[in-house]
Amino acid sequence: MDIFQAGGNIDNSGGGAPVSLSFTAGTWGYLTFRSITGAWTCQEGKLGYGPDGQTAGYCATAGGATSFKSIGLLSGYSQTDFVGPLVGVFLEDSLPAAAPSALRFYVSNSSEGGIQTDFSILNPEIGQVFFVGDGITGTGAGSVQAFVVPSRATHLYLGYVDNCQGASKTGPGCYGDNLGSMTVIATLHD
Repeated sequence: MDIFQAGGNIDNSGGGAPVSLSFTAGTWGYLTFRSITGAWTCQEGKLGYGPDGQTAGYCATAGGATSFKSIGLLSGYSQTDFVGPLVGVFLEDSLPAAAPSALRFYVSNSSEGGIQTDFSILNPEIGQVFFVGDGITGTGAGSVQAFVVPSRATHLYLGYVDNCQGASKTGPGCYGDNLGSMTVIATLHD
């Protein structure tokens, strides 16, 4: 589930399309997740990533730092000190005309700036890839997080960021060896 293939965006990663939830534009104020369970892994026999990902990786994204510039008409995405979380992107019925700026997320290392993953409310733009995790402020416990739905949004896509190991981890890839699944229960609020 390559998040960068949302809405038909092309990234040549070899991954599959992300999951899409559809709704009517302008009707909803925010979204919450009642439950997100499951795990995915980069290779059979490797430790899996839960919805919040991990602060120590066992796959190609090991080391935590991932920083992509925009991919087609979707924003880039950065994470400082963790790997493998569930991420999302809101879209209209078509891709945006231009990619918005990238968001950066961190668990505890704020040295590069960004948004800590324990936020209570997140207000992403159309086409801006964002951290979803398990939808609560802590891993497996905490307060429910609210994701503001852009007024023109008609879809929420959910997927992952994966990339191949190497000196220049600049784009998505290496989705072909991934295994696992997630179960998501979301609620739209007006």
